[in-house]
Amino acid sequence: MVSRRSRREGALASWNDERGFGFIEVDGAVDADSSDAASERVFAHISAFPPRDSRPTPGERISFSVERTSEGKIRARNIRYLSASGRPIHSRRRRAGTMSYVVLATFAVAIGIVTAIGALPWLFAALYLVVSLITYASYAADKKAAQTKQWRVTESALLGLGLFGGWPGALVAQQRLRHKTQKPVFRQAFWGTVVLNILVFAILTTALRQPVLELMRLILDSITP
Repeated sequence: MVSRRSRREGALASWNDERGFGFIEVDGAVDADSSDAASERVFAHISAFPPRDSRPTPGERISFSVERTSEGKIRARNIRYLSASGRPIHSRRRRAGTMSYVVLATFAVAIGIVTAIGALPWLFAALYLVVSLITYASYAADKKAAQTKQWRVTESALLGLGLFGGWPGALVAQQRLRHKTQKPVFRQAFWGTVVLNILVFAILTTALRQPVLELMRLILDSITP
């Protein structure tokens, strides 16, 4: 059971950008009636921060709400950045998901067209849908595991699902769940799997298919005794 408390202020004492979390040095006690020390550091996950171009930086002033998990641990939620004067910084929300949805819509139209004209069996479209649903569920499970500190879905598994046709579901999950959207290394690897998957899709559905198949046959013949 999670209990929510009034907003507090503090400074980001540490930040692990690779793992997407840090700790906040709280100004004063977390709760006047609690036994928590005034200097206690509160856990803060990247999902609790508002979206902006730069990552959280140690020393930044922030305000936040505090919640207590079912395990009795406290963590920050609904974090807001503060200016030097202590006023909230209302960062302009980025439309980071716009490009993702453009790519997704373009691909959906393309796969619909090539399926309709018979250039691609309908089974492939069904496969993309099924794997995308599995991928979305995997992202949701991973976010829940991150919040509750349970066993996580590995990044390699998420990337593998995207590579084998689940990237449309991954795009939707990233934007709707706000998960895996700010870690640069993962984002680069993810978009690499998208490009690779679309490249294979293009080869299978265009005039490139026959030359590529012939090239593959030549390569296999050359290495086969």
